[in-house]
Amino acid sequence: MKFYLLSAVIAYIAVILIVGAYTASKHKAKDTKDMLIAGKSLGPWVLGGTMAATWVGGGTITGGSLAVGANYGWWPGILYMTCQSLAPLFLYQIAKRINRRESITVSNVFGDRYGTAQQNFAAFVIVIAYVGTCSYQFRAFGNALYVATGINKDIAIVIGTVIIVGIAFMGGMRSVAVTDMISSLFITASMFIALFAAIHNGGGLEGILSRTAEGTTDFPFGNYGFIGWFSLTLGGTMNIIGDQNFIQRMASGKDDKALKKSIYVFVTIIFLVMFCSTSLGFVLRVVFPDVSSDGLFFAFAAIAPAFIGMAMLACGTALIMTTADSYLLSAVTSGVMDIWCKLFKKDATERQKVRYIRVCLVIFAIIAYIMQKFFDNILSIQNYVYALYSSAITIPLFAALLSKKVTVQGATASMVVGTVLTLANEFSGHRLLWGQPSAVFSVPLSLIVIIVVSKLTYKGPTEKDIKFFAEQGEDILAGKAENR
Repeated sequence: MKFYLLSAVIAYIAVILIVGAYTASKHKAKDTKDMLIAGKSLGPWVLGGTMAATWVGGGTITGGSLAVGANYGWWPGILYMTCQSLAPLFLYQIAKRINRRESITVSNVFGDRYGTAQQNFAAFVIVIAYVGTCSYQFRAFGNALYVATGINKDIAIVIGTVIIVGIAFMGGMRSVAVTDMISSLFITASMFIALFAAIHNGGGLEGILSRTAEGTTDFPFGNYGFIGWFSLTLGGTMNIIGDQNFIQRMASGKDDKALKKSIYVFVTIIFLVMFCSTSLGFVLRVVFPDVSSDGLFFAFAAIAPAFIGMAMLACGTALIMTTADSYLLSAVTSGVMDIWCKLFKKDATERQKVRYIRVCLVIFAIIAYIMQKFFDNILSIQNYVYALYSSAITIPLFAALLSKKVTVQGATASMVVGTVLTLANEFSGHRLLWGQPSAVFSVPLSLIVIIVVSKLTYKGPTEKDIKFFAEQGEDILAGKAENR
């Protein structure tokens, strides 16, 4: 057991718990607005910081950009992370429209535009996608504790799950946002320290480049190939553009000016962190040719000088915890507000809703722990989550907000096709789609279906369509925006 590594993890967790508890006690969550969107009180730095810390999570150092850089080459990793880093600029445009509607969840938009059945279906998909995101954060936490302590990974995952649920349990979004801002600054600094240390350990850039595997320095796709790169990049980029977790956070901003500034903070932080992550994966593959991409970051932390190893373990803990508690909270938001309170407890009081949220935090965390056992590695879980959310949620969401001619039939068909294709391909025991990642088929087919079916079933604007766009300041009949 490396006690100095364990002490770094414990110290970071202690700081976060103390800050979270202080924030929760100072601003007690009195209702769902406080619990889920921090009473719309966040300024640009805290808002940008919490979004950045949420996006660059455990997958960033065990899957995603690090895994692409490690397994397939520097260039495909750089192209992947660049697309992901620019996606928030599009997300901002979507979020402004949703926030104007004062919606806390994406499925509310589905209900307003398409109907109750589509709203319920969207909420269900969001829950299973976000619980999947939590599952690979839990696994990443297990890797971190395993390196620091040598204890069984399953036990480590359970310990991490308890801590993550505890932070979200205390004060909801307000506690999460403040601790996330602290974490995002620490993460950025630690990733740069880790990258420079890894380059030095590998004999400098010249020494690393002389030992890279054949093809990993080739532009543009290295050893990945276009199909694999396209699937992960398309799924990941589409996922963030329509991601309820970030839309929910954007609703926490105190005004439009704060929201706009927060996007620049968000983009800057994730670009820097993911650049370091991709480059770190590429470098560490040379240093540890036989270690899986899941464990590269923590393997280097275990042999790095004490200070650097401690910073990396604390950074890894920060990456995992910030994302896990955020997605867990967003999954619970949909589960309670869009499913439980609408289908089973329509007359729930604010106090009851807060209690339901806290109970669901525990239930969903248990489901996430079980789910992570069904996947071989973290990158495979990311592919599943990205494909499911992008095909079943992002495409119908874009259509709802931007297209005046999308129909209920088209949106429903798109959601069903995206969900069924992804789940069948991922959980059948073997890939049904010719061995290809789900997003390669589910996302394009979802888009084709919504276009074709809407074209075949469109008979002019419905009363629901007219009301929906009127609430956004648009006259669907005149086809021009009104000044509000």
